Amino acid sequence: MKKTKQALHSTNIIFIFLLSYGLAITFAAFFLASPQELISGMQRIISSPSNLITDYVHIAGVGAAFLNSGLLTLSSLFLLRKHKHHFCSLTVSMIMMLSGFSFFGKNIVNSAPIILGCLLYLRIHHSGRQDLLVMGLLSTCLSPIVSTIYSAPDHFFISNIILAFLAGLIIGYAILPIFEFLKVHTKELNLYNMGFSAGFIGVIGNLTTRNVLAIKIVPHALSFEHHHALLYFLLVLFTVPFLIFQSICRRNMDQSKHLLLDLKKIARFSLYGYLAMAFTLVLNVPLSGILVGAILTFAGFSMYNFKFRYFFFPALGVFLTAMFFYQDVATTNNIVIILFSSTLSPMTRKYGLLTGTLAGGIFSLITRNTQYLTAGINLYNCGFAGGITVLLMDFIRVQFYKHVKIKTLFQAWHIRILSVEKRLVEKFQTFSQAFIFKITTIRDD
Repeated sequence: MKKTKQALHSTNIIFIFLLSYGLAITFAAFFLASPQELISGMQRIISSPSNLITDYVHIAGVGAAFLNSGLLTLSSLFLLRKHKHHFCSLTVSMIMMLSGFSFFGKNIVNSAPIILGCLLYLRIHHSGRQDLLVMGLLSTCLSPIVSTIYSAPDHFFISNIILAFLAGLIIGYAILPIFEFLKVHTKELNLYNMGFSAGFIGVIGNLTTRNVLAIKIVPHALSFEHHHALLYFLLVLFTVPFLIFQSICRRNMDQSKHLLLDLKKIARFSLYGYLAMAFTLVLNVPLSGILVGAILTFAGFSMYNFKFRYFFFPALGVFLTAMFFYQDVATTNNIVIILFSSTLSPMTRKYGLLTGTLAGGIFSLITRNTQYLTAGINLYNCGFAGGITVLLMDFIRVQFYKHVKIKTLFQAWHIRILSVEKRLVEKFQTFSQAFIFKITTIRDD
């Protein structure tokens, strides 16, 4: 009984945190723009093709972009609450990803048919699984297909609006079984696995829209003129939860373990958000809609318990690739790829830090080229590239391990490398703990 109450309390805390976030960005829109600007901005957002990279901040203004993100966040929370979803750290990761991508690509109109298709699938197959409902919301990464079709001129006797609705419905119904099938093959080593599933549908969608519907998909420009407004938004977003965490911990140290764990996860969300912001500011890259989306996703998935070192080494691989092959370290595109290299954190945790660095380099090369396959229809392009990276490296491993001698040799090397990595990590942890202790001791004196 006590555990049930604690779990319910934990669920309510996470729900309140997410609801507060959704309400905050919705109301913030009305301080950033007038009602007339918000209405005209939302019209421009809804009528845009929304393929990567359609920066809603650029085409509609920062106020309308905030309103769109807030409405999509609140509607998703309402849907989850209606289906009696158990709110947990995965929910926070999903909502932050959904909210972040609402700054470029997702809106309240183009997401609706896909969500309806997912709900239809769950209803027909009598599935009450909470994780599939969450994945259904994430499948809105393919919402640009809906926008691309209904915003194009009519070529058939059927209206493009009807075609767009039917396309979204079919995508929503089909993507969940595809996701379940591909998840087995990637062995859950790709964190953003929905992007991998959506990538296959995105390739088909790209071919269909170009060759059947004769729709030309064009790239879009980014906007950096609202850098300061977005910076203040992120600072407030990551500072307030951290201050609340500190306040509660100072007043009540005798709280339940569940409450303290939830508070630590929220503080972790803030710290990882600060980390992503610091990285952007150090490289002197101005904020845009896509960068805010990437930062929110990165901070949100930090609550899904990936450790910093499992992110750092794939990110290092991306950084080195950008430095030596592309010479574009201080660009929006490279920072987005670095933040989304966290998709390889499960693989790094299983196979080691050196493997993670190599995987990060391969991931960077693939990410920069897969966008042409989907023409920006799949918003989770990095998840698609992450899945390809995992399958490619696993395929190479299996081919090497077919030969007994090579397998024995490589396994021995791998074990040695892992032991060296473990010792280095332990030494670093000991050093950092001693350093922090020394600083706090000096402050106390």
